[in-house]
Amino acid sequence: MSRASRPGQSRPTAVIVIAPDERRAEILIEGHRQVVTGQAPRETRRAALDVATGYAARIGQPVLVDARDANGYWHLVATPDGVVQAADQAVPDHTPAPKPAKALRGEGSGGGKRALVIVGAVAAALLLLGGTGVVVWRFLPGSEAAPGSEATADVTTLNHPAPPHFAGTVDFSRELAPGSRPGVSREGDMLAYVDPQGSLNLFGADGERRWSVELPVAAGEILGAPRVVEYGGETAVVMETAGTLWFWPTAGGDPSSVGIPEDTSAQYVGSSVLVRNDQEAFVPVGGELRPVEVPEGSASMLAEGEDVLTAVLNGPWAWVSPDGDPVEVNAQRPERAGEMESVVTALREYVLVRWEPLQGEGTILAFHDSRDGGVVGSVEVDPADLEGVRHRSGPIGIGLVAYGPAVLDPESGRSAVVPGFEPEITVGSLVFGRLDGALVAVDAEGEVEKAEEGAALPSGLLGERAIVVHDDHLYAIPSE
Repeated sequence: MSRASRPGQSRPTAVIVIAPDERRAEILIEGHRQVVTGQAPRETRRAALDVATGYAARIGQPVLVDARDANGYWHLVATPDGVVQAADQAVPDHTPAPKPAKALRGEGSGGGKRALVIVGAVAAALLLLGGTGVVVWRFLPGSEAAPGSEATADVTTLNHPAPPHFAGTVDFSRELAPGSRPGVSREGDMLAYVDPQGSLNLFGADGERRWSVELPVAAGEILGAPRVVEYGGETAVVMETAGTLWFWPTAGGDPSSVGIPEDTSAQYVGSSVLVRNDQEAFVPVGGELRPVEVPEGSASMLAEGEDVLTAVLNGPWAWVSPDGDPVEVNAQRPERAGEMESVVTALREYVLVRWEPLQGEGTILAFHDSRDGGVVGSVEVDPADLEGVRHRSGPIGIGLVAYGPAVLDPESGRSAVVPGFEPEITVGSLVFGRLDGALVAVDAEGEVEKAEEGAALPSGLLGERAIVVHDDHLYAIPSE
C-alpha cells in the first residue's frame, strides 16, 4: 500500500474507487480491502467516506484519501473528527484528540454521515461529494469563505415504513456489523453500536461521536447488544462474550474485563450488571466479581450500583451489598387493595406486586418504589392477562412504564389496560409492542396505533430521534 508522507511522519492512505453504476465502492486501507454498497450514489459515497473517517478516528490521525469515480480522481484528507477536506488544505502536524462529528440532518444509510468540509479544490471535490446529500462550508484558519456558504441538504428518507408517531426522514444513519444491534441508553443520551470494521462506537444525543475503539474480540463473539450501565461509580458501555464482561467508560479510556463463571448468567434489568445463578449473586467491582449474600428463601432480582435487590414470593424485599447488612423494604398497600398476593418481579427502580382487591374478582398490579416501598401507581387487571407475561426491562422507561397489558405514567400515576398487549420497549411517551401479532404503539391513555406493515420496532430514543434498524443499518428518525 502506498503512503504519502510529511516531514518526520508517514500518513496512512485510503483508496476509494466508485464503481461505474455508483452503487458499489471499494476501499483499500493499509492492505485491507472492504466493499460498501448504497441504494443511491450519495449513499455509496457516504459509506465509503465513513470507512475512511472511521479509520482516522481509530488511529487518531488524518488519513489521505485517493478517490476515483467516473468523473475523475481527487486527493482528499479524512480527519479523526469526521471531517473530509481537499488534500491541498494543510493539516496540522499534531492532530488534536478526536472529537465527534456534528450530527446533520439529511445524512442517509451506508455507514453514516460526516460533516463534509470542502475547501481548496472546491469544484473537483464537489464532483465526488456533491451527491452525498450534505455539503457544509466552514471557515478554517487562513482560508476565506467559500462562495455560497449556507448549508444545503437533500432529504433522505427510509425505504421502509416508519413506526407510528415518527417521520420517515433520516437525520443520520450508520452501518452495523452484520447481524448486530445497537444499544440506546435508557435516558436517551447515548447510542452504542459495533460497525463492520469491528469497532465499538459511542454517540451522544446530539448525534456527535464521542469515541470509536477496536473491540478486543471478533464482533461475532459478542452476545447481544451493547448496554449502558453503571460500573465503578461511573457510566460505562458493557458488552458480553462467553465468560467475560467488557466495560468501556463512556468518558473514554481503556476497557476492563470481568470473568463470569460458566454456571452463571448476566442480568441487565437494573442500572448495573447482576451475575447470578439459582443460589449465588455477584456484582462486578474493580475488575472482579464480588459475592453478595442472598438472604435465605430469597432470590436475587437486579443490581443497582453495588447493591442487589432480593425478594421472596410474598413479603418484604431487601437490598444487600458485598459489605453491608440487608436493608428490608415493606410494600405500601395501594388504595382499594387487600392482602398481598405475590411479588411479581423487579424491573429498574420498581418492584411489581399483585394485591387482592377489596371488591371484585380481579387483581391489582402495583408498581412500588424499590427503595422505600411507596406506590408509584396501580391498575386493576384480569389475572388471565398476566399469565405468561415476560419480565422485560425495555418497557420500563423514564416517562412511561409497562408490564403486560398495564401501562403507567409514573409522574401522574395515571394507568391504562390494553388486554393482549405484549410490550417490547418504551420510546419517549410511547410503548411499542405486539397486539394480536401486529406492531403497535400505546400511549399513557391506552390509545393504540397500529404500525404499517414492514415498520421496524424502535431500538430506543436518542435525544428526540427514534433509532430503527433495517438491513444492518441504523437510522435516526425524528418525531412527526
